[in-house]
Amino acid sequence: MTKYMYLLLPIFITSCASVGAVIDGGKDLTMSVVDSTVKTAGKMTNAVLDDVSSVVDTVGDSVGEVVDTVVEEIDEQTNELQNPEEEKQEK
Repeated sequence: MTKYMYLLLPIFITSCASVGAVIDGGKDLTMSVVDSTVKTAGKMTNAVLDDVSSVVDTVGDSVGEVVDTVVEEIDEQTNELQNPEEEKQEK
């Protein structure tokens, strides 16, 4: 019986090493997946924030130009309304 134990002992030792290698491989795989996921999520977040800030800048510039145009139009119209009064007063 002890002879059989000695014959089976190398098989169990090899099996333990194989299980250990599988566990280590699983850890490496899991860590690389987590690392890749976190890096990808970080890059996506940065890209979205860059896009949003670009859109906000563009909207801000557009609104600023619209406001400038409206101010200029109102100024011109008020000048037109004020000029006839000034002409009447001069006469």
